[in-house]
Amino acid sequence: MRRISTCSERSACRRRGRTTSSSSRAASTSATPLRSAESPRPAYTIEVFRSLHSQVGGYGFAPTGTLTQPPAAPSTIGDLVEGGSLGYQITVGSGPRVMFLSGTANFVEREVAGARPDVLVLGASGNAAVYDYFERVLKALGWPRVVVPSHHDDMVTPLDDPRVHDGVNRQVVDTLQDILGDRGRVLDPRHLEVLELPG
Repeated sequence: MRRISTCSERSACRRRGRTTSSSSRAASTSATPLRSAESPRPAYTIEVFRSLHSQVGGYGFAPTGTLTQPPAAPSTIGDLVEGGSLGYQITVGSGPRVMFLSGTANFVEREVAGARPDVLVLGASGNAAVYDYFERVLKALGWPRVVVPSHHDDMVTPLDDPRVHDGVNRQVVDTLQDILGDRGRVLDPRHLEVLELPG
Protein backbone atom coordinates (compact mmCIF):
# COMPACT_ATOMS: atom_id res chain seq x y z
CA MET A 1 0.00 0.00 0.00
CA ARG A 2 1.14 3.54 -0.72
CA ARG A 3 0.21 6.42 1.56
CA ILE A 4 -0.77 9.83 0.25
CA SER A 5 -1.89 12.85 2.18
CA THR A 6 -5.02 14.50 0.92
CA CYS A 7 -5.16 18.24 0.94
CA SER A 8 -8.10 20.55 0.64
CA GLU A 9 -8.59 23.03 -2.17
CA ARG A 10 -8.63 25.61 0.63
CA SER A 11 -5.26 24.71 2.16
CA ALA A 12 -1.72 25.06 0.91
CA CYS A 13 0.08 21.91 -0.13
CA ARG A 14 3.85 22.04 -0.33
CA ARG A 15 6.05 19.83 -2.42
CA ARG A 16 9.75 19.14 -2.25
CA GLY A 17 12.17 17.92 -4.87
CA ARG A 18 12.73 18.69 -8.50
CA THR A 19 9.95 19.38 -10.95
CA THR A 20 10.02 17.82 -14.38
CA SER A 21 7.45 17.09 -17.01
CA SER A 22 7.25 14.34 -19.56
CA SER A 23 7.22 16.96 -22.29
CA SER A 24 10.32 18.69 -20.86
CA ARG A 25 8.49 22.01 -20.54
CA ALA A 26 9.26 22.53 -16.88
CA ALA A 27 12.64 23.88 -15.87
CA SER A 28 14.72 22.96 -12.87
CA THR A 29 16.27 25.60 -10.64
CA SER A 30 18.87 23.12 -9.41
CA ALA A 31 22.30 22.58 -10.98
CA THR A 32 21.92 18.84 -10.30
CA PRO A 33 20.94 16.98 -13.48
CA LEU A 34 17.44 15.51 -13.47
CA ARG A 35 18.71 12.29 -15.05
CA SER A 36 22.06 10.58 -14.73
CA ALA A 37 23.56 7.10 -15.02
CA GLU A 38 22.82 6.57 -11.33
CA SER A 39 19.27 7.96 -11.61
CA PRO A 40 17.96 7.39 -15.16
CA ARG A 41 14.44 8.40 -14.10
CA PRO A 42 13.56 11.70 -12.48
CA ALA A 43 12.40 11.58 -8.86
CA TYR A 44 8.94 12.59 -10.04
CA THR A 45 7.13 14.05 -13.02
CA ILE A 46 4.30 16.55 -13.16
CA GLU A 47 2.22 16.86 -16.32
CA VAL A 48 -0.11 19.83 -16.75
CA PHE A 49 -3.34 19.73 -18.77
CA ARG A 50 -5.60 22.59 -19.83
CA SER A 51 -9.03 22.08 -18.34
CA LEU A 52 -12.44 23.73 -17.95
CA HIS A 53 -14.39 25.05 -15.00
CA SER A 54 -17.58 23.25 -14.05
CA GLN A 55 -20.90 24.65 -15.22
CA VAL A 56 -24.09 25.08 -13.27
CA GLY A 57 -27.68 25.18 -14.49
CA GLY A 58 -27.29 28.35 -16.58
CA TYR A 59 -24.27 26.90 -18.44
CA GLY A 60 -22.01 29.46 -16.83
CA PHE A 61 -19.91 29.61 -13.73
CA ALA A 62 -19.08 32.06 -11.01
CA PRO A 63 -17.04 33.78 -9.90
CA THR A 64 -15.58 35.00 -13.19
CA GLY A 65 -12.45 37.06 -13.69
CA THR A 66 -8.69 36.74 -13.90
CA LEU A 67 -5.99 37.62 -11.40
CA THR A 68 -3.37 40.08 -12.63
CA GLN A 69 -1.41 40.41 -9.39
CA PRO A 70 -0.98 38.42 -6.16
CA PRO A 71 -4.32 38.52 -4.34
CA ALA A 72 -5.08 39.27 -0.73
CA ALA A 73 -6.31 36.30 1.28
CA PRO A 74 -10.01 35.81 0.42
CA SER A 75 -12.51 36.17 3.23
CA THR A 76 -15.55 34.94 1.28
CA ILE A 77 -16.15 32.76 -1.78
CA GLY A 78 -17.14 35.93 -3.65
CA ASP A 79 -13.54 37.17 -3.29
CA LEU A 80 -12.32 34.35 -5.51
CA VAL A 81 -12.03 34.45 -9.31
CA GLU A 82 -11.92 31.52 -11.69
CA GLY A 83 -8.98 32.67 -13.78
CA GLY A 84 -8.44 29.42 -15.71
CA SER A 85 -8.52 25.72 -14.81
CA LEU A 86 -5.73 23.15 -14.98
CA GLY A 87 -5.41 19.42 -14.34
CA TYR A 88 -2.26 17.62 -13.22
CA GLN A 89 -0.85 14.11 -13.40
CA ILE A 90 1.90 13.34 -10.90
CA THR A 91 4.09 10.26 -10.90
CA VAL A 92 6.60 9.70 -8.10
CA GLY A 93 9.37 7.29 -9.11
CA SER A 94 7.85 4.02 -10.25
CA GLY A 95 4.72 4.63 -8.15
CA PRO A 96 1.17 5.05 -9.41
CA ARG A 97 0.22 7.82 -11.83
CA VAL A 98 -2.15 10.13 -9.93
CA MET A 99 -4.26 12.58 -11.96
CA PHE A 100 -5.86 15.58 -10.28
CA LEU A 101 -8.96 16.87 -12.09
CA SER A 102 -10.03 18.01 -8.68
CA GLY A 103 -10.40 21.79 -8.56
CA THR A 104 -13.55 21.79 -10.65
CA ALA A 105 -16.01 19.32 -12.18
CA ASN A 106 -15.24 19.51 -15.89
CA PHE A 107 -12.41 18.59 -18.27
CA VAL A 108 -11.25 18.76 -21.89
CA GLU A 109 -11.29 15.28 -23.42
CA ARG A 110 -8.71 15.97 -26.12
CA GLU A 111 -6.27 17.33 -23.51
CA VAL A 112 -6.26 14.14 -21.47
CA ALA A 113 -6.55 11.74 -24.43
CA GLY A 114 -4.14 8.86 -23.95
CA ALA A 115 -3.51 9.56 -20.26
CA ARG A 116 -4.03 6.44 -18.18
CA PRO A 117 -3.81 7.34 -14.50
CA ASP A 118 -3.86 4.61 -11.89
CA VAL A 119 -5.57 6.99 -9.46
CA LEU A 120 -7.97 9.80 -10.36
CA VAL A 121 -8.75 12.56 -7.86
CA LEU A 122 -11.96 13.92 -9.37
CA GLY A 123 -13.86 17.13 -8.70
CA ALA A 124 -17.40 15.99 -7.99
CA SER A 125 -19.72 18.96 -7.60
CA GLY A 126 -21.10 21.79 -9.72
CA ASN A 127 -21.44 19.62 -12.82
CA ALA A 128 -25.21 19.94 -13.34
CA ALA A 129 -24.74 21.32 -16.86
CA VAL A 130 -21.73 19.18 -17.85
CA TYR A 131 -23.13 16.41 -20.04
CA ASP A 132 -22.59 12.89 -18.66
CA TYR A 133 -19.54 14.16 -16.74
CA PHE A 134 -18.67 11.17 -14.55
CA GLU A 135 -18.97 8.50 -17.25
CA ARG A 136 -17.21 10.61 -19.89
CA VAL A 137 -14.19 11.38 -17.73
CA LEU A 138 -13.81 7.79 -16.45
CA LYS A 139 -14.06 6.40 -19.99
CA ALA A 140 -11.68 9.01 -21.45
CA LEU A 141 -9.05 8.04 -18.87
CA GLY A 142 -9.36 4.29 -19.46
CA TRP A 143 -11.40 3.56 -16.32
CA PRO A 144 -8.84 4.33 -13.56
CA ARG A 145 -8.61 1.55 -10.98
CA VAL A 146 -8.91 3.97 -8.04
CA VAL A 147 -11.10 7.10 -7.97
CA VAL A 148 -11.07 9.63 -5.13
CA PRO A 149 -13.88 12.20 -5.25
CA SER A 150 -12.98 15.70 -4.09
CA HIS A 151 -14.40 19.22 -3.96
CA HIS A 152 -17.80 17.82 -2.96
CA ASP A 153 -18.14 19.49 0.42
CA ASP A 154 -19.79 22.81 1.29
CA MET A 155 -16.47 24.70 0.75
CA VAL A 156 -17.09 27.10 3.64
CA THR A 157 -16.87 25.07 6.86
CA PRO A 158 -13.40 25.63 8.40
CA LEU A 159 -11.16 22.58 8.19
CA ASP A 160 -10.63 22.56 11.96
CA ASP A 161 -14.40 22.43 12.60
CA PRO A 162 -15.48 18.85 13.51
CA ARG A 163 -18.61 19.39 11.37
CA VAL A 164 -16.51 19.71 8.19
CA HIS A 165 -17.14 16.04 7.39
CA ASP A 166 -20.92 16.54 7.65
CA GLY A 167 -20.94 18.91 4.67
CA VAL A 168 -19.71 16.26 2.21
CA ASN A 169 -22.02 14.80 -0.43
CA ARG A 170 -21.25 11.13 0.23
CA GLN A 171 -23.79 9.98 -2.38
CA VAL A 172 -21.13 10.87 -4.96
CA VAL A 173 -19.11 7.83 -3.83
CA ASP A 174 -22.02 5.48 -4.61
CA THR A 175 -22.77 7.19 -7.94
CA LEU A 176 -19.15 6.90 -9.09
CA GLN A 177 -18.89 3.28 -7.94
CA ASP A 178 -22.06 2.38 -9.87
CA ILE A 179 -20.52 3.86 -13.04
CA LEU A 180 -17.06 2.38 -12.48
CA GLY A 181 -18.48 -1.04 -11.62
CA ASP A 182 -15.97 -3.84 -11.13
CA ARG A 183 -13.32 -1.98 -13.19
CA GLY A 184 -12.11 -0.15 -10.08
CA ARG A 185 -12.80 1.17 -6.62
CA VAL A 186 -14.02 4.54 -5.36
CA LEU A 187 -12.56 5.70 -2.04
CA ASP A 188 -14.43 7.88 0.46
CA PRO A 189 -11.87 10.48 1.64
CA ARG A 190 -12.05 12.56 4.81
CA HIS A 191 -10.54 16.02 5.19
CA LEU A 192 -6.84 16.12 6.13
CA GLU A 193 -6.60 12.35 6.63
CA VAL A 194 -4.12 10.01 4.95
CA LEU A 195 -5.48 7.62 2.31
CA GLU A 196 -4.06 4.17 1.68
CA LEU A 197 -3.64 3.51 -2.04
CA PRO A 198 -3.12 0.09 -3.57
CA GLY A 199 0.53 -0.53 -4.51
